[in-house]
Amino acid sequence: MVSIELLHVYGPYFSSVYGNVVLVDPLMPPKKCPLDCISCPLGATRIFNRELTLRLNTTRIIGELSEAYSAFSRSSLNLGAIYVWGSGDPLTLSSIISVLEAIYNFTCEAGRENRILVHASIVNMDKVVKYSREIEKYVDRVIVPFLWYGEDRIFLGWNQEYSFSRQLEVFKNATTLLKDKITVELHVFKIKNSLYPDTAQLAETTAYLRNLNIEELIVKCVDRPSTSQAVKSVPRSYIEKIKEELTSTGFKVSIEELSAPAKVVVWRNTIIALYNYLIRIPLKYGEIASIYGPLGVEALNNLVAKKLVVKEPWSGSIYYRGVVI
Repeated sequence: MVSIELLHVYGPYFSSVYGNVVLVDPLMPPKKCPLDCISCPLGATRIFNRELTLRLNTTRIIGELSEAYSAFSRSSLNLGAIYVWGSGDPLTLSSIISVLEAIYNFTCEAGRENRILVHASIVNMDKVVKYSREIEKYVDRVIVPFLWYGEDRIFLGWNQEYSFSRQLEVFKNATTLLKDKITVELHVFKIKNSLYPDTAQLAETTAYLRNLNIEELIVKCVDRPSTSQAVKSVPRSYIEKIKEELTSTGFKVSIEELSAPAKVVVWRNTIIALYNYLIRIPLKYGEIASIYGPLGVEALNNLVAKKLVVKEPWSGSIYYRGVVI
């Protein structure tokens, strides 16, 4: 089996909420995260560490980010945000602040006003508190996925090592310090005939979020293969219903989904760019064609032939997922 270079920077992701996005993965495969969320597109967690010391070459990361800027420039597209997320929760990395500082300094020196977004699992909110001053300076939004519904938390991937109530207390400390920086991403999905969150779970979750002083919510439907094949997407009408109920209780709510790109982004090496995307986020054929154009379709065929990408049937569609050697 042939290998292809792994990069820290991948994308683009065209988001209905965040705009045109490139992503930075400081952890790199395999997945490293304190949790094993059933909705995660990365698949099952391999390394459950909550604190990792890894040698990072921030110069390399910035070099890759510079190439992403060039790709957007060649395509006459504006880059809206840089999202630090990839092979698990980036806050598990002990040197994460050095990464955020390097990205922030790079955007300033380049004269860009790109938003910097950071993914954070609920069990690492103590690090949001610990690094609150740095996050206040370098980060525009800390995005925290929430799918810990009712008595099904363990089934949904909660790590029994952590007290849920205790983590909520720490979360509240974080929102007290950085209220305008934290956004909860509420995951919506179904397993067999059960909807998550159902009416009772949504009421419980709403109570939690009010206690945490959360004001802004992103509702996100699970729309591609995740840790469990049993997880499926829900009808758009149910997503709208969740949004309506949350809005009626006073939250500011947006629906986040993959949008159609205005233009194809031209990368220096399409096959490497596509591979690095697919090892993190599975895509359908049509999505690949619209994001990468004819060169992307050619690259996909080459990756499948080299067995670096496999087909994955899910929810009535075929997705393509990268294989990490």
